[in-house]
Amino acid sequence: MCTQSGIHIFVLWDTFSVALPLLFIGVAECIVVAWFYGLEKFSEDIEYMTGSQPNIYWKLCWKFVSPTLVTVILVASLIKQCLNPAEYSSYVGCDPLNPTSSKEWTRDVPFTWWAQIVGAIMVMLPVVPMPIFAAWHLVKKRIFRVGSDQCIA
Repeated sequence: MCTQSGIHIFVLWDTFSVALPLLFIGVAECIVVAWFYGLEKFSEDIEYMTGSQPNIYWKLCWKFVSPTLVTVILVASLIKQCLNPAEYSSYVGCDPLNPTSSKEWTRDVPFTWWAQIVGAIMVMLPVVPMPIFAAWHLVKKRIFRVGSDQCIA
């Protein structure tokens, strides 16, 4: 990276931008497909594409096992993140007179308070639009008739 804080920004991005948002999205996807879209409709779609319906094992996994396991992993990740604040390795240097010394050249430093806030924002950016668009869709569906531009109210 081009700035002196380049590795700090890289580690901040690497720490916060992937795991938690993907787990949130994974839980939402499991729940939406199995419970809102409907497992039978999803099975019919798979039958249309492949020629055969998935067996009961896959249906149970999609409806119960996957959402439960991904939710457990998400909660465990959130607890770990809250109890152990994220850290990055900071270069502290070496002894130029004795470069083979056993002294550590780096040390783990916790992110500053503002970096934690930036990290929380990076976690929420891909997650927040999901409930907003879901609420918008439900409001739009309730106010307007399907296929009509007239207001029900």
